[in-house]
Amino acid sequence: MRNIFVHRAWGLAGCALVLAACGDPKSSSTSGPDGGAVPTSRMIADLKVVSSEPGVAVVRANLNDGKALGNSYRLDGGDFFRACISGVCRNMADNDSVTSPDYIARFDFQSGVDYVVSFNRQQDRNAPDSRISLPQAFTIVTPANHQQVSNGDSVVVSWSPAGPPARVGLSYESDCTLLSGGHSFGSGPLNDDTNGDGRETVRVDPIVSATTTNATSTVTRCSIDIKVSHQLQGKVDPAFDHGTAVGIVSRKINLDYLPR
Repeated sequence: MRNIFVHRAWGLAGCALVLAACGDPKSSSTSGPDGGAVPTSRMIADLKVVSSEPGVAVVRANLNDGKALGNSYRLDGGDFFRACISGVCRNMADNDSVTSPDYIARFDFQSGVDYVVSFNRQQDRNAPDSRISLPQAFTIVTPANHQQVSNGDSVVVSWSPAGPPARVGLSYESDCTLLSGGHSFGSGPLNDDTNGDGRETVRVDPIVSATTTNATSTVTRCSIDIKVSHQLQGKVDPAFDHGTAVGIVSRKINLDYLPR
């Protein structure tokens, strides 16, 4: 089955993949009706907690207008995000993106406990109770990191612990070096672990082929990162129009491809 995992949880990847990524940010406090605050009830929240390395969790929040190729909101006029877990709270800082501001706070990793994200306002309704929990941490067991592979090879990617309740998806990022000295890059989804057994077979050839489709020179080697991501759905505060809230724990291994 092709992957239907929500890959935008890996990050805001581009204009075609997210609703609010390309226009200039709008002011949260002056872009509403008659130059006032944008109503919270018209905002779409994109909230996530991501752990891509052991012991660390990053809370991210983005507000946008929900339009294709639309605008995100930059918080001003006293509006701010705050994240809390187990009694520890931090205001979330603007990442200074020119087009799509994310608000970020870093915490120690905790699974099975709610990270609570609150949106606090001076001129409109607060949204104090979005909740996201992280799946439990896991370890990729096979293959070995930097395992060498070649044409026709497959690897069994396995991890522990496995099974519900997290939804599991695999993806790849690849960097192929060409004889000309240039590089060809690729990325995309692999299979989901739909049966929850904690293992998926990954074929090398389709990854290399997809990465080098438009290459005009012979491939000399490829570096392929395989990422395993476990995801849990969270809850967006009903004060927003709607949105997404996800908790993601991801780990990756690298394959070193050399053609035969």
